[in-house]
Amino acid sequence: MNKHENGFVLILVLATFVIIAILFMMNMPGSFFPTRSNEKIDMFAEQPWFEENRLFGGNAFPVKQTGEGGKVVIEKNTVLKGIIFRKGENRGQIEITLSPDGKASGECSCQYEYPDSSYQIAAEFAGNIDPTKILKNKDGKDEKPLYFITKGKYQQVKTDKAGKGSWITNENVYVVGWVEQGYSAKGKVFFMTSSEDNGNAEYDWQTNLNGERIK
Repeated sequence: MNKHENGFVLILVLATFVIIAILFMMNMPGSFFPTRSNEKIDMFAEQPWFEENRLFGGNAFPVKQTGEGGKVVIEKNTVLKGIIFRKGENRGQIEITLSPDGKASGECSCQYEYPDSSYQIAAEFAGNIDPTKILKNKDGKDEKPLYFITKGKYQQVKTDKAGKGSWITNENVYVVGWVEQGYSAKGKVFFMTSSEDNGNAEYDWQTNLNGERIK
């Protein structure tokens, strides 16, 4: 075998190694390829499980609120009532209380049905506001809305309509949101699945206005 043939074989071996390495990394959980090739990455999506450092401890209260840049300030107990929806369908209700010291707490419930099963979900959660987080969207930055983050637990009861039984799930829930001037608000609810699945069911929520969802 001459030098040219040796060089060709070496290149072929190296190319094969690179291909195998790429395929290996694509199938590793948490690797450099966190989504499948047919999934779109939303750079503006909320992922509160990566921001638990924003959940403050007891010594952090009261949270400093300066109102700088027109930021919303919670001056008295403020109750946000709204609905939870997914893909445009009403799934349930939510109520969140924000206090002047920066604490946030609430509860929500969801009820919906599929042809074979019905679902009931109840959740409680607590956390705090965080004035240091700035709203970033596709139109740029908006310093005025006030961010809050909470974490808690939910229980889901799935009932088979054919009478085959019920199944109960208890997992973590994250509720986050942005409070606008006038105290309208909107955000996300993430019902986490088991740690083995490492996934979640994402819902939207928004405050009511005369019984209607704010557009």
